[in-house]
Amino acid sequence: MRNLKANLLVSTILLLSLVVLGFAQKNTNGSDPPRRLALQIGLNTPMTVNAGNEGSTLKAYLRIPSDANGESRDSAVKLEPKMVGNNLEVKVTTLSGDTSAVKSCTDWAKLNVSNVTSYTLKEGEEVTISKLPDLGSNFKDGKLTFRAVGAIALQARTVEPCCASCGGSTCCPGVGNCLSCGGCGSLCC
Repeated sequence: MRNLKANLLVSTILLLSLVVLGFAQKNTNGSDPPRRLALQIGLNTPMTVNAGNEGSTLKAYLRIPSDANGESRDSAVKLEPKMVGNNLEVKVTTLSGDTSAVKSCTDWAKLNVSNVTSYTLKEGEEVTISKLPDLGSNFKDGKLTFRAVGAIALQARTVEPCCASCGGSTCCPGVGNCLSCGGCGSLCC
């Protein structure tokens, strides 16, 4: 009986030691997951869009107002922020065509696309795109600027994969949907 208790005690101690050692090894070998970033767009009311994870794409669409003659070469700017390691990769394109009937992701996809450029940013870095002409009154100083910031976290949730904020509103359209966000622009997931 004593031998059985001693064997059981030794086995339990060995098992607990292995479990503790396993967790300690995991913590020293495993690196912290990369900090999720977001793209803060320099509009008159700034818009912040969470970056997509590697393999998923989020798209922010910003309409460009017509000039004084009612003309605009481009109708909108599309920004696609996504995480690549610890960095934020942003693809910038312009869209041309009639945006008055755009209500869904597929409607945006029907417009003509022109690639502009792409950037890879670290948290805190900011970019002003000089390749685009004056984009109008929606854009701060008429230029497209953006910077990498920490992702938007919601109250009861951790970081939502597809959310944006603008002027105090938080918009989370859900995968496969588009949603206008606080008058800043539209977000499609």
